Amino acid sequence: MVNEKREKQIIQIAIRFDNDLESRNLERLSSYFADDCQIELLGTTLIGKAGVEKWFHWLFDNMQNLRLVIINVIVKENILFEEYAISAVTSDGLKIQSRQAEVFEFDPCNKIKSLKLYFDRIDLACTLLQPSLEQE
Repeated sequence: MVNEKREKQIIQIAIRFDNDLESRNLERLSSYFADDCQIELLGTTLIGKAGVEKWFHWLFDNMQNLRLVIINVIVKENILFEEYAISAVTSDGLKIQSRQAEVFEFDPCNKIKSLKLYFDRIDLACTLLQPSLEQE
């Protein structure tokens, strides 16, 4: 019963997080993370709130009109797995569509302790290269 209640809370947190990501609300997004959090993507680990802000600044500097379509969500205790489709426009005007996944680990206060982002690099590269390939 306690785990079920917490799992529902974690799902609600993830929904708010995704909404704030789409609306680019940097202040609220940072508040979801624990002070000692870690974000892992592309073989890099960003640590703490400074790492969180670095990731968001990079994301928002390079992606416009970011939209997520949730495909699958699984929650077990303090771990949330989310599969989603992302669509965005790069700062260069290229349209991106990619299926991705993320794994959140929450601390006892329901703050994000770790976030691991996964995506097929070849899929994303093909999306980015497609306009230049079509021009030839």
